[in-house]
Amino acid sequence: MPINYLPNDPLAQAFAPLREINPAPDRPGNRAGFTFSGAANQGLHPIGTSEFLFWQCREAALRSVGAWEALDGRLNRWFGNRRNLRLRQDVGEDLNAFYDRASLSFFHRTTGSKTTFSGASTDVVAHEAGHAFLDAIRPQLFDVSLTETGAFHEAFGDIVAILVALLDQQIRETLLEVTSDLRQANFVEATAEDLSDGVRLAIGPNHPAAKPRRALNVFQWQNPLLLPTSAPPDDLSSEIHSFARVVSGCIYDTLSNIFNSRPARNQCALLEAAQVTGRLLIEAARAAPLETRFFRSIGRAMIHADTDQNGGANHLAIRDAFAAHNITLGSAAMLAPTSILAGAAPALTGKAKKLKVAKEMTPDLAKRMGLSGAARFTFRALRLAGETITEAVHDHATKLDKIHSRLKGVIAMAPTSVLIGSVGQRASILGGLPDLHGTEDEVTQFVATLLENDCIKFDKTQAFVSETTQRLRTHEIKKVGARKVLTRLAFDCFPNCAGRSTS
Repeated sequence: MPINYLPNDPLAQAFAPLREINPAPDRPGNRAGFTFSGAANQGLHPIGTSEFLFWQCREAALRSVGAWEALDGRLNRWFGNRRNLRLRQDVGEDLNAFYDRASLSFFHRTTGSKTTFSGASTDVVAHEAGHAFLDAIRPQLFDVSLTETGAFHEAFGDIVAILVALLDQQIRETLLEVTSDLRQANFVEATAEDLSDGVRLAIGPNHPAAKPRRALNVFQWQNPLLLPTSAPPDDLSSEIHSFARVVSGCIYDTLSNIFNSRPARNQCALLEAAQVTGRLLIEAARAAPLETRFFRSIGRAMIHADTDQNGGANHLAIRDAFAAHNITLGSAAMLAPTSILAGAAPALTGKAKKLKVAKEMTPDLAKRMGLSGAARFTFRALRLAGETITEAVHDHATKLDKIHSRLKGVIAMAPTSVLIGSVGQRASILGGLPDLHGTEDEVTQFVATLLENDCIKFDKTQAFVSETTQRLRTHEIKKVGARKVLTRLAFDCFPNCAGRSTS
């Protein structure tokens, strides 16, 4: 029996209207899937009903996983070796959605005659699924207290929503009727239009989320330390949903550049461009070294992934896209040897290809970074530009006492990484060493932004949702051994979405 399905967003129906489709089958038991709740009888239920919402949200989630597997192969487990995530299509009143490593959760809110259901938008469901996909392949990014890492997580969700749309032939054909070169504003690069409209109606037009996030934009990268912690929707701030638009612009422009380089700019070429861009982005998300300038790291990793996957055919498309947003990649410098370390170069040994690191290398590296000789590192081997190199990561603690009295004795963690290769048989630093003082400055600014936006749950008596602003609290303070550590609870879809009016 068919169901009604919105393939994009409720406010994009002029371009992607309601369809009658046969619903996707349940996920195979040996692959990552969902646990559904509030099941409804299958049928052509009207938009706005709970029955429609169940089937719409289910279909959007399953199509998102299908799109991911078309780009990256089988997805067998979510983060934490979970087989299933809960898909909760309506858990209460709010203008938001979130991923918290256990669920994809969505809400509703009525303003006047309009009720906004975040789970009714394929854009929003795919965005939250994007957080889950990224967490499955690179869980280290979830809890990093740096603006660009958090912003990349948000941009990744937006790009996944765009890719889910572009893997649909009807949407590709309609999109090319709207813009033959992808360089005019359109319903695909704008995400979560209906949810943004709900924010505008409920809170006011100056709220940061009162307009859709657009991947087609001209935002220029700036150091987030120089930006305000919140801004109206047309301006850039250091809040991660706002700042995410810089790197989503880079990825969308990469897609556009690849598409426009094709001899025939038709829906088949658009599908190919989407597939190429998606695969480069996914591989970059896996491999990009952890650093404060993570957007640049992603761009460089895309360049190197393109060398491996496509023989470098799309280097200019990537380079020009990032440069258009004031991010100069210099991808060759990323792997240039700069100094020699004590000991032999790390190497993969044995049948299991276990990474072997010379014992004298670690204290030497710590000393060069200004750390104690007992500083700990984790090491991983990664492939960049056809070479196996080693990333050494130190989780650096920043004290938060000076930000607010409620953060006395609390620390926030941010990884600092060094790439290590070989010169002859000796270990060599590639590209340079991180600036730990700069890292601490950016962690402090990130946490100050969380504090100003009421994102931190300070004790167990506080609700997950702020009582004053109805803001989903994305962080809490946890005891880790003898230390109090600021820890992420969830990624939400929009910043501070149900607070007081700003109109």
